[in-house]
Amino acid sequence: MIGPRGVRAGLALALAFAATPALAQDFTLGAGFTPDPQVGSGVTGGDGNAARFGNGCTGSIGARPDHRIRVTSPVNLRLTVTSDTDSTLAVIGPSGVFCDDDGGDLLDARVDARLDPGDYQVFVGHYERQGRYRLELSELVGGAGRGADKGRYGDFVLGAGFMPDPQTASGQTGGSVQATHYGAHCSGVIDTTPDHTLTVTSTVSLDIRVDSTTDSSLVITGPGKVLCDDDGGGMLDARVRDTFRPGEYGIYIGHLGTAGEYTVTISEAD
Repeated sequence: MIGPRGVRAGLALALAFAATPALAQDFTLGAGFTPDPQVGSGVTGGDGNAARFGNGCTGSIGARPDHRIRVTSPVNLRLTVTSDTDSTLAVIGPSGVFCDDDGGDLLDARVDARLDPGDYQVFVGHYERQGRYRLELSELVGGAGRGADKGRYGDFVLGAGFMPDPQTASGQTGGSVQATHYGAHCSGVIDTTPDHTLTVTSTVSLDIRVDSTTDSSLVITGPGKVLCDDDGGGMLDARVRDTFRPGEYGIYIGHLGTAGEYTVTISEAD
């Protein structure tokens, strides 16, 4: 039985296809490209696994890319999938690997990325079952300053040149574990599990800072590193700047004293 959500998704996809009589499959574009948006279509997935591109990439994909993009000048690009299934998206090229699962509407994928000149491969995948999709490419004019709010306890998937920049998430500080569990240089109390997961798809230098209503602390754990800070963000808030290699990291937001509300902001460091 198809529920209301499935009906809405199917109707949206049907309307999207009907509104676009001619669909391109490969693209050549740069800053200020026209027409904007540009669109492509196809069938999701294949016998491959997107995880071959990195820990942040998911879903079944084809052996060959569904679309290719030739970028002629640096462009801030948004790639949005509309489908009748649970779609995933992977974009691979000179600027890195960009992957997403549910960043779009309902169960659809969306990637925002700054792409430097070169050739990129686009794979549109799925979970569980295959479906039809529409891919839309549009330019993010001034996108770097708008940011993206992941919401309460949201997770991050990003790499070099990620868009939008900055990205934020929120929550409540602390927990029942002493941060010194990760080293004598770590302070405060943190939760038993990470407040946020940071999946890095390509090597990137990040500035991660906390704004809170209390004396916050920050612990970041991941491949080959443990980063901790107490008051590096000014006043009583925490901040970490470091280079992150591809992999999955846990972000814990702790406190010294009383619990409080916080916002964590991630931006690419100079």
